[in-house]
Amino acid sequence: MGGSFSFDEDTMRGLVKEWYALADSYDASRTVAHDMLRVEGPGLDFASSSYADAASRSGAAYVDYLSYNRDYCVQQAELFQHALDDYLGVEHANVVDIDRSGADEPPRPGISGNTRGGRDPDV
Repeated sequence: MGGSFSFDEDTMRGLVKEWYALADSYDASRTVAHDMLRVEGPGLDFASSSYADAASRSGAAYVDYLSYNRDYCVQQAELFQHALDDYLGVEHANVVDIDRSGADEPPRPGISGNTRGGRDPDV
């Protein structure tokens, strides 16, 4: 059986922001790294141009690495945002159902209305 984990609403919002901030950091690094794509040798001899070509290829690999990681971070941020949107949609539906039931008090955030005591099975 696999493990499980859960996040509250504020944690999920924080994770979305952190993943986007990390993606922005990779994007900033990509901007700076573009100079690594145009390395020029110090002279016109074969060795200078050969080393410059190798350095430029290395720079291209680095930019690809940064692009891949930026895209991964954006995807993770979007996954957390979709999960948060789904969670909030479910919470909104639960609040509407409780309101329609005629409950005397409005539900508090994070409280599902479990009156049996113990852990809420839906969390």
